[in-house]
Amino acid sequence: MDVNDAFPPEVDELASDVGEFTHYWGFKKIHGRVWTHIYLASTPLDAGVLMRRLGISKALVSLTLNDLLAYRVILEGDKSSRGTQTYVANPRILDVIFAILRRRERKMLARAEASFKCLKTLNPSQLQDAGLTPLRIDDLGDMIGEAQTVLSAILELASVDLGRWESFTDTTKGPKTPAQ
Repeated sequence: MDVNDAFPPEVDELASDVGEFTHYWGFKKIHGRVWTHIYLASTPLDAGVLMRRLGISKALVSLTLNDLLAYRVILEGDKSSRGTQTYVANPRILDVIFAILRRRERKMLARAEASFKCLKTLNPSQLQDAGLTPLRIDDLGDMIGEAQTVLSAILELASVDLGRWESFTDTTKGPKTPAQ
């Protein structure tokens, strides 16, 4: 048995719980399960190990790894001794958050805006007959616009070099003193 296959059943229970959590946030449970195994591993994992550990098909592992790579939740590691691609968890949590906001939330807000514009094309009497308040509809459009503005501002942070900030939060170097 490969060292990557020998793990306590509690790991799978935790991976399942993380999968539930990620499902709550709009991802698939398998994303959380795979990420947990990759994150906890002492060495990079390949698709074969993940298939054996999780009891899932090669196709599901492949789709899941591609999704996690697209969201930058995991990164490609080196090739294994067998020549297979390995994967590691992305240690830069801000990169992960920004990638998710860029790929998912921005698209959701764009869909909401498109639906809002479609609603606004209706005749005011149609809206009134449906029991809708035109002022509230306008307010909702403003909320969507504000959400897009805030999201854009947050994503602007992604272009800011946060290296200096990270050096202040790096606990491996000890506490910062004014002279540093």
